[in-house]
Amino acid sequence: MAAPPGVSWAQTVDELYASGVKARQAQHFDEAADLLKRALALKPDNADALVQLGFVELGRNDPPAARDAFSRALSLAPTYMDASFGLAEVEFRSGNLDAALPLAEKVAGAERGNADAAALVETIGKPKPAPATAASAKTAPLRRPDPVAGLMEQGRRLKAAGRLAEAERAYRRALKLSPRNTDVLVALGLVAGAGQRFDEAGQFFDRALAIKPGLLDARLGKVRLAIWQGDVPRARAIVDDVLASAPDNVEALNLDARISLLEADYTRAGQSFDRVLAIDPRNAEALVGIGDVRRAEGDDAAARAAYNQALAIEPGSAEIEQRLAVPPPRKWRLDIGTEVSDLTGGLGDWTDSAAGLAYRLSPATTLSGRTRVATRYGHTDVQVEGRIDQAFSPAFSAYALAAATPDADFLARYSIGAGASWQVVAPAKAFGPVSLNIDARYDDFADTGVTTVSPWVQGYIFDGRLGLSARWVHAEDDIGTRADGYVLRADLAVTQRFNVFGGYADAPEISDGTLVPTRTVFGGVSFDVTDPLTLRASIAHEQRPTFDRTIVGLGLTARF
Repeated sequence: MAAPPGVSWAQTVDELYASGVKARQAQHFDEAADLLKRALALKPDNADALVQLGFVELGRNDPPAARDAFSRALSLAPTYMDASFGLAEVEFRSGNLDAALPLAEKVAGAERGNADAAALVETIGKPKPAPATAASAKTAPLRRPDPVAGLMEQGRRLKAAGRLAEAERAYRRALKLSPRNTDVLVALGLVAGAGQRFDEAGQFFDRALAIKPGLLDARLGKVRLAIWQGDVPRARAIVDDVLASAPDNVEALNLDARISLLEADYTRAGQSFDRVLAIDPRNAEALVGIGDVRRAEGDDAAARAAYNQALAIEPGSAEIEQRLAVPPPRKWRLDIGTEVSDLTGGLGDWTDSAAGLAYRLSPATTLSGRTRVATRYGHTDVQVEGRIDQAFSPAFSAYALAAATPDADFLARYSIGAGASWQVVAPAKAFGPVSLNIDARYDDFADTGVTTVSPWVQGYIFDGRLGLSARWVHAEDDIGTRADGYVLRADLAVTQRFNVFGGYADAPEISDGTLVPTRTVFGGVSFDVTDPLTLRASIAHEQRPTFDRTIVGLGLTARF
């Protein structure tokens, strides 16, 4: 995949001016304003740059700023007809027709070939002189600026600034003036969808399609709606249908790439973003997308390069700056923990400690190893374990492990295990995600082997702050002894850094190859001291047929 084109920034006044004019012609008004203002900072009396800035401010629907720029240009060059025409446009759009008409006539008279000035004179409409014998004769009606277009531009600017409620009010005012305006209906659908009012957004898009069947903007709105709702298959079906009839539509290609990212098809995502950049080399959305692809592939340096190119095109973009603020990924994780158990009946203490090191080979693959040292009744076993975790898609992942205990006294001589997780409900604001999981393991002891199978379900509510899980445990040894039980657990994010958990289990424990019925109450806390360092503490109380056991655990996780 070709790397996205670089962005070269000019430093001289002439180069800044030329780049600003080019950006204005492409309707990249914010970028154009930045370039022209930089040129004016170097040369404040540049009348050409002031005139271009005035037209840029008109494009951004800011008549006062445009008037200021044109007026400054005329103070430097009183006969500059482009500045006079720009000022006429400002007065016309502001509804000051009496001021706009003479300015437009001045330009049309001075430049006979200026079609824009002539059209503006015709649009305003010159009043006819009243006949001497007909004092009641009426002048030709004056055409006022289109209020719907003004409200639409106002809504666009408010939405870009993140002021969704105010943008919606502007769009609704436009809809009252023009109830069958499909542009307004699509804009309202996008605002409603951004506010997670998905049903209402769909209704706006459907109304637009009822007026204009096959309307591209409404169909693409439905693609965005499906993405917001987490319905990737529906989004894929709609965007593929759009691309079949409009294969070079930039918005459709960007959405196709976004969907491919959700599908973890990074090759297709990159290809679609590259097609956008081939059509529009300064498309900031595609450059951000390229950065997201690179980050998903684990190349953070390339991702940052793409984000910086996009930020150069859209200075001050909060979305891009947030991506750049994300620290480089930490590929290593160290886990250390120890547990001390107090047994009733004078049976002494058990200890169980472990140290594990994991390495993220790629965004989808993690390799890890762990060493466990356990002591019981004066005997010590050392177990070594290796594990691989693989994400096959954003919704499905699996793992496999193998462990061995040389000269085992009470732990399994060897163990093999595997598991999988399938996210069946995508995360939403109040509910989700929900995943179905299963773990399976075989432990070989000196006298027997034990197979354990545990299907379980996990879900989150309250914007992901509360997690609930329920696990069923089935264990069976080689001679047919079976035991079943369950584990219930809740995890609560009290703050962004502080978490608590607790639960209850009535499930078999494997002790030296024997299935022991056990009831357990457990709980604990974790605290993120810093972004890379987490401390943990836990406590549990078990009730077994022959003794009770109280377990206190401490641990830490370090990422680097």
